[in-house]
Amino acid sequence: MEGRKFPFHPTTTGQSVARDTIHDQRDTVAHFHKRILTYKMSGDDWCTIESDPGVFTELLVEIGCTAVQLEELWSLDDETLNALNETGEIYGLIFLFQWKSKSNEEKTDAAKETLSEEQIPESLFFAHQVTTNACATQAILSVLLNQGDKIELGPTLKEFKDFTASFPPSLKGVAISGCEPIKKAHNAFGRTDAFLNDGKFVSRHSATEDVFHFVAYTPQNGTVYELDGLQSGPIVVGKLSDDEQLNVPTKWLSLAREAIQKRMEGDAIKFNLMAVIKDKRLRLKEMIERDPSNEGLFHQLQMEEEKRKQWTLENQRRRHNYVPLCVSILKELARANKLPQLVEEAKERKRQKLANAKALKTG
Repeated sequence: MEGRKFPFHPTTTGQSVARDTIHDQRDTVAHFHKRILTYKMSGDDWCTIESDPGVFTELLVEIGCTAVQLEELWSLDDETLNALNETGEIYGLIFLFQWKSKSNEEKTDAAKETLSEEQIPESLFFAHQVTTNACATQAILSVLLNQGDKIELGPTLKEFKDFTASFPPSLKGVAISGCEPIKKAHNAFGRTDAFLNDGKFVSRHSATEDVFHFVAYTPQNGTVYELDGLQSGPIVVGKLSDDEQLNVPTKWLSLAREAIQKRMEGDAIKFNLMAVIKDKRLRLKEMIERDPSNEGLFHQLQMEEEKRKQWTLENQRRRHNYVPLCVSILKELARANKLPQLVEEAKERKRQKLANAKALKTG
């Protein structure tokens, strides 16, 4: 990696690291590792984004990984997983759950086998999370960067993977946080209603707001891992036999399912699950080449293309700033002397909802 440059800008407390040509990677690791001790977890540079397969799929396209998509799962039964696997390989699972206090998390994870830094296989990409709002993108990267040659990562992720190959988990986390192409793609899906977010970021210490976290599940070399950037190391979910690796490609999903179901049985009841899979359109096109007379395949391909168009439309709406429109509507309502009445009606509806909720609790 001598002479390699990468758009890597880790920001520390009151310090910034210049983009210099890397001549000695070991010196680079030591150089940045000193600074991670003063690195402050902050969400200011990374915005919160919606947990949606269309968002994450387009995010990956913007980074340059175009042969992968995310698919929301409503069930973990064998029928659902087998049907999904038929449309293309399942690379990993992304699980969103309600984050609990550290003490509760420690109780949940007490029985799990967490690898120390020295035990982490060289081929396994694992990064600590150092930026609050990056957990969604980091979970997806934890799947993609552990697939070997199965996925065409694109130049950005390929170079990032090579650049960070020998970094410890802490520095890998800093590298993700400071990678401009990844951060830019992530932030492109942030909410534009700035007046709602200005100075009002929800912290993990908030007692009144629900806070959510993403973890990844993926197999590598016969071992199924839970990759959570808030843990000290990768968590071993289970191991596969040589026969299972060769002849039962979905077996690892059974092990991951058990771990996810344990999460679901915890205190939190709010969760979301997505699969990282091969672009369905690619698989369908391959099947059509082998069976061009199958009209059902053409219909499925058309449905996938329509879904992509819908995702694009929804993402355009997410990115659009509706604040000026809302302000203009409020001004017109005020000019027509209708705003005070509407405000009072809204307050009354709010009071009624609170009264109904209180009655349900006491009843």
